[in-house]
Amino acid sequence: MVSAETWIKIQNGSEEAFQELFDEQWKRCFSLSYNMLRDKEQAEDLVQEVFTDLWVRRKTLLLQNPEAFLTQMIKNKAFSSLSRTRIPVRNLEILEELHKEFSPEDTYILGELHAQVNLLIESLPPRCREVFVLKRYEEMSVEEIATKLDISIRTVEHHLYQAAKILKSNLYPIMLLLILRASI
Repeated sequence: MVSAETWIKIQNGSEEAFQELFDEQWKRCFSLSYNMLRDKEQAEDLVQEVFTDLWVRRKTLLLQNPEAFLTQMIKNKAFSSLSRTRIPVRNLEILEELHKEFSPEDTYILGELHAQVNLLIESLPPRCREVFVLKRYEEMSVEEIATKLDISIRTVEHHLYQAAKILKSNLYPIMLLLILRASI
């Protein structure tokens, strides 16, 4: 565990204290990252990026628990990375085979689900919808969206949270029915 004294040294620019933190936390952070990404190089890059961000932002961060902060940064960056990952071409054949196994009823249900999602997205408040579309379909970062729309990063995050909350609450009954249908 990183002591308050070590964190203060890091905030004051002590590279030795930062190296101590890095040595102490790297393996745990890599494990978490690798378990989420399942790719060694990506996991190493992500951990390096997190520690670099931590060093750059060290003076402005008031941390009670650096380990918890590192864990959250790893999770956030891993989820972000996973959401941007495209399906490799080699997997398209597998997807085509899976599609052939869908019954016409399954295809209809998936089409209905897709239509329902589109209706829900269209029903979002205008600014919330705009932020959601830029993030999910245009694959822009939160910072890019904030710059493009001339709003704060916190506002972008709030709109994304609201969109997710609305979509989850409205899609929950549909997803429950699909899960029940799949278990029959």
